[in-house]
Amino acid sequence: MERVVLITGASTGIGNQTAKLFQAKNWKVAATMRSPEKAEDLQRIVDLKCFKVDVTDAESVRSAIADALKEFGRIDILINNAGIHSDTSFNAIESTDLDDCVTVYDVNAVGPLRVVKSFLPLIAKSEKGLIVNISSESGSISTAVRTKEFDYCMSKAALNMGTKLLHNYLKDKGVNIVTVHPGWMRTDMGGPNADLDPYENAVQLVELFNKIRDDTDGPVFIDNKGREYPW
Repeated sequence: MERVVLITGASTGIGNQTAKLFQAKNWKVAATMRSPEKAEDLQRIVDLKCFKVDVTDAESVRSAIADALKEFGRIDILINNAGIHSDTSFNAIESTDLDDCVTVYDVNAVGPLRVVKSFLPLIAKSEKGLIVNISSESGSISTAVRTKEFDYCMSKAALNMGTKLLHNYLKDKGVNIVTVHPGWMRTDMGGPNADLDPYENAVQLVELFNKIRDDTDGPVFIDNKGREYPW
């Protein structure tokens, strides 16, 4: 049976690399992004379909359901990867624009919930449905050492709580869900000085996601090796 993965925020970074790796492993891939025309590398791949989705717009997410249902019929793994920083995220409290927090929170914390809400019926059709929310160590309250990035850190902490609530709801329904700190990667968001290569890390993450598809008794907040991460 063909397996299907849907990945949000797939135009660049870890989402882009993960989409390519799943396709190389003969998965059917639904790659979503706000601007599909910018993802020419994905557009050229057979068995990989690009969909225009804005995770802050419930109607945009819902409209993708019909396309995904017609194309694939179900979703085996859903990866909520779309995420942003604000322009003043790295400013100290005196000069950061706190109004930007609302937009970041909408994308990073509420956006994944919109996607799960809409696509849950397709995930429930899988024998081993898995939802992966890409979080960050910055969402860990107990290990927090930063003095800035209020928008990003607070949004990821909120995403972690949303994931835990969904885990409580879904664990007896045959759907597993985890929130993952993928590591600091050399992406547009992570910058050139980050520790990890996106491709090498994506290889590890794809293997991990396959491994934990039906592990509803495992930890909910994990790192890129599957180890439990502090809340």
